[in-house]
Amino acid sequence: MTQYNKENVKEQLESIDQIKEALVKYRNTVIGEKYDLLPYHLTPTKETILKTVYDKESCIVSDITKVLGLSPGAITIVLNQLEDEQLVTRIYKKKNRRSVWIELTEKGKDVVGTLQQTRTDFWLSILSHLTDEERSQYIHIMQKLSKTLSE
Repeated sequence: MTQYNKENVKEQLESIDQIKEALVKYRNTVIGEKYDLLPYHLTPTKETILKTVYDKESCIVSDITKVLGLSPGAITIVLNQLEDEQLVTRIYKKKNRRSVWIELTEKGKDVVGTLQQTRTDFWLSILSHLTDEERSQYIHIMQKLSKTLSE
């Protein structure tokens, strides 16, 4: 690994912080406007649960806990809220009544569709300012960082 002096690292970290803050502010503005149109209070945890269930079509609580790294009790609280909002439903299978399966309702599927379109619009608006090569570099760097963080 390349060795950096502390001053260079400090300047780079300040730049990263500024970029992160600008991204969060822009995301909150763009995505917040779209989310305000939804009759639900969506948190990042709720979004992740909805997307996880959507991707798997049907899943059990432990599938969600693996993705979020939260306790089953914490997930249950959020699932109760999502169920109250009629975005998910719990299914009890006859073969194994101990396992509760989570599925999206039609409303839940519609909300995920809105979330996905909003996310796509957000990233297209940001990445459109980069050349094809810059986009490829950005994706490559983010994948590399993601791999490092998962190890």
